[in-house]
Amino acid sequence: MVDWLDHTILQIRALGARRLLEIGCGVGLLVEKLAPGCDVYCGTDLSPVAVQRLRAFAQSKPELRHVEFLEREAADLSGLPLNSFDAVVLNSVVQYFPGIEYLHLVLEQAAGLVAPGGHIFVGDVRNLELLPVFHREVQSAKVSGATDAALARKIFLSIAQERELVIDPRYFQGIFGSIPRISGAEILLKRGSSYELTRYRYDVVLRVDREAASADSGNSSLVPDMKQGESEGRPLATDPMAAAFLQHLGMELGDVLQAQFPEAKLPAAVIALNQRDFAEIVQASSNAPGDRGDNELVEASV
Repeated sequence: MVDWLDHTILQIRALGARRLLEIGCGVGLLVEKLAPGCDVYCGTDLSPVAVQRLRAFAQSKPELRHVEFLEREAADLSGLPLNSFDAVVLNSVVQYFPGIEYLHLVLEQAAGLVAPGGHIFVGDVRNLELLPVFHREVQSAKVSGATDAALARKIFLSIAQERELVIDPRYFQGIFGSIPRISGAEILLKRGSSYELTRYRYDVVLRVDREAASADSGNSSLVPDMKQGESEGRPLATDPMAAAFLQHLGMELGDVLQAQFPEAKLPAAVIALNQRDFAEIVQASSNAPGDRGDNELVEASV
C-alpha cells in the first residue's frame, strides 16, 4: 500500500495543481500528502464519519487547516464555483460507483469545475480487458486439481457476478466525444512492483480545455463508442447493479428450491444468470473436453 500510494502521489503532483478537488477522500491518504502543497484543497466523501474525522484531523495540523471537507455523494458537486480548480481527483473510488452512467455524470460535472488547461485524474481503475486474467489467477489459487472445464466455469461465473465497476480503457479514450470540455485522455500504466493493484489497474489523466470543437452537444449521456462496443458484444464496463440483482435473485431461487424440495441435495449457492450468460455457459459446458457431467457443473457454480 505504501508503494501504491507513493506512485499515485507522484502522478498527481506531476499535474502541478495548486487548487485541487478530491472526490471520495476516504480516510485522507491523499489529503495528508497533497494538501500542504496546495493553496486550495477541497475533499468530498459520502461517509459522515469519514468527513467528521478528517475535519478534526485537519484542525490538529496547521498545514491542513485550509482544507475544506464536504459530506456528499460523488455526483453532487453543487455550490462549487465553475473553473475554480486546477485538478479534480477520483482515486480508487470509481470501482464502487453503481454504473458507467454514474461515472459519466460525475465526470461531466467535474469538467465544469476545472479551469481550462487543468486535469481530471481518475486513479486505480480496474481494467475490463484484464478481468478474465484476474479471475483466472484468483480461481487458480483457490482451486487445486480442478479440470480445465471446471476452472473455466468458475472463471465465467466469477466474471458474471462481478460487483464492482470494471472499465475498458476505450471508454476514456472516447470520452471527449460527449463531454465538450474534455479534449483528450492519457491512459497510464500503474507503476511499482507487480501485484494486484498494479497488474490489473490503470490511471487516467483527462485534459480539460474550453469546449472542444469536435464535441457533439447532441450526444446522450454515454459516448457513441460505448453504444458501438455494446452492439459488437464488447461492453465498455461491467454492470454492478445487474450483478447485484442477479445475486439477490439467485438467493431467492435457492430459498424456493429448498422449500419445494426439502429432502433434496441442493448446491450451496444458486446462480441466476441472464439469458446471454446462460446460453454461453451451457455452450461452454457442452464443448469442454473431459467434462464429467452435471455434478461438475453444480460444483463449479458453488
